[in-house]
Amino acid sequence: MIIKTIRAHFTASVFEPIDKIDLKDGTDVILSIIINEPEKSEDLWAVLDKYTGIIEGPPDWSSEHDHYIHGTSKKGQLNKE
Repeated sequence: MIIKTIRAHFTASVFEPIDKIDLKDGTDVILSIIINEPEKSEDLWAVLDKYTGIIEGPPDWSSEHDHYIHGTSKKGQLNKE
């Protein structure tokens, strides 16, 4: 089995190669389709809305973010010393 990757354009049930393809006429092939769609750009609020309520974290995550991100001592521990 030989694997070749080419780009193609699909029109009216026909794949038209964009890249040069070096095959003999009558060669049987198997096509794997990867649709190359442009990425949809989401604004920040859409991204935040998508993840709201699904990310788990410790209950003190917002007040102790320096501890969880940078490894500093917890603020609550500093007050007890």
